[in-house]
Amino acid sequence: MEYTSTDKFPIHPPTGMSSITGQKLDILKGIYHDLISAVIESANGETLLFSHFGDFDQAKNDHALKLMESMILEAGDKRQTMKRVCNLLIEILQNISLHGARDRSGHMHAFLIVARSKKSYRVLTGNLVLASDMPSLIQRMDDLLKLDENELRKLYIEILCNEEFSHKGGAGLGLITVAKRAEQNLRYRTHDLDNNFGYFEMEVELTTS
Repeated sequence: MEYTSTDKFPIHPPTGMSSITGQKLDILKGIYHDLISAVIESANGETLLFSHFGDFDQAKNDHALKLMESMILEAGDKRQTMKRVCNLLIEILQNISLHGARDRSGHMHAFLIVARSKKSYRVLTGNLVLASDMPSLIQRMDDLLKLDENELRKLYIEILCNEEFSHKGGAGLGLITVAKRAEQNLRYRTHDLDNNFGYFEMEVELTTS
């Protein structure tokens, strides 16, 4: 399976003017560990397949995708299911790598968790967002969640045909693609960290049937 390299994108993650340390870092790690505990202790028999907290780069993204490809096939799911999950992961990992903010020290403090139940795969992510960008991100997510499948497809095509697309690093196309692939199973949550940063969590569930 071919993976799309984020090296093709001519933009760089935004960087904040402060570092995430001490209590703020503990809060982010607490969010991550609570989600992992919820997967392990879930009543619907979820299995934790992959988890990572920290920085993401092309090498780590490729490793995660190849690992997930093997695990999905070894679980007995169809190749079509593997492609759906991995294509979703490609979009999510690119969004984190390209648009998730870094603190002043260059750290992302982002996470990716993948879990599998009998009927679905669940992908949970979190990443830093500049506080100044949080209101527009929330508005964008709320707008996307109001759209049905046909409306998302129309918006996707409109942005692809927009002359500004190549000048704005995707113009939000990644989130639209995630929303399309999520098939109405997309949720998000935000946290305020300080005057410089917020934190963005996203959850996507894909059924195996």
